[in-house]
Amino acid sequence: MGAVLTQGGHPLAYFSKQFCPKLLNSSTYVCELAAITAAVRKWCQYLLGHYFIILMDHRSLRELMNQTIQTPEQHRYLACLLGFDYTIQYRAGRSNVVADALSRVMEGQTASLYLLSMPQFVFLDDLRKELASLATFLDLHDRIQEDPMAYTDYTLTEGLILHRGGIWLPSNSSFIKLLLEEFHQSPTGGHMGVQKTLHRLQDNFIWPSIKEDTPNFIAGCVTCRHTKYDNCKPAGLLCPLPILTRPWKDLSMDFITGLPAYRNNTCIFVVVDRFSKGLHLGMLPINTLHIWWLFCLWTWWGDSMACPRALFRIGIHCLSASSGEKFSR
Repeated sequence: MGAVLTQGGHPLAYFSKQFCPKLLNSSTYVCELAAITAAVRKWCQYLLGHYFIILMDHRSLRELMNQTIQTPEQHRYLACLLGFDYTIQYRAGRSNVVADALSRVMEGQTASLYLLSMPQFVFLDDLRKELASLATFLDLHDRIQEDPMAYTDYTLTEGLILHRGGIWLPSNSSFIKLLLEEFHQSPTGGHMGVQKTLHRLQDNFIWPSIKEDTPNFIAGCVTCRHTKYDNCKPAGLLCPLPILTRPWKDLSMDFITGLPAYRNNTCIFVVVDRFSKGLHLGMLPINTLHIWWLFCLWTWWGDSMACPRALFRIGIHCLSASSGEKFSR
């Protein structure tokens, strides 16, 4: 069967399907009716709720809705068309060339070329050549040959050393970087995480520093750093400062420096009460040895002031005292 979906004289979609063995032995009327229902089900998302015209090259289906339903096939296929607003019109086969071409099997063509391809593992050949020039590999190879019982986990196969089924490599092999790129950055690698990449590597290869080289290589992968989010445990909730209850108990201090000299003073000492937002300003010389004397004079002067509970140096550190004795010293 073959069908084409058009709108305004322009094709939108094509549909072609082979008849099942049961329909191949059915009449032309049933086959054409099955083709209509199959095409409508295929494009129901475009046809449902809209009026459309079905063009057929089978004249008897033109009066489908006015015919007397007599066979089980008519009952089954017409039930699939319920809910659609359509009209069936006849179009001669010579005018319905697109749908007619989709419904035909290409005949008379035979295969003229048979191609058989087989993969060539040049990687293993290059690997054998490099391993034959590495002293670490040759030393282990000779020891396994001399005393195989001492190296029960190792096997010699076609010039390679297998460790529990995986190809063993020395840590100074140049193929290690190539393997990491293949198992992590290639389309089959998919930029997987450390554990998945390590498991896939250990299924085929092994070298002494594989558990250190794999996370180091993935940590330096630019694509992973740009596209993956941080999967570490959240840092937790913030620890806000306690709620203040009275003024001049929690103070913050800062310095404004680099000012033009005025009476040999180039610094402004700023003290702010964090509860009332009260502000004290004082001029200081470059030598700030008088800061604590000035601070104690300001905080203890007046009936409304008392020894502060905490003093915050903005951007540097915090000084706290459980009583006024530490500040009075």
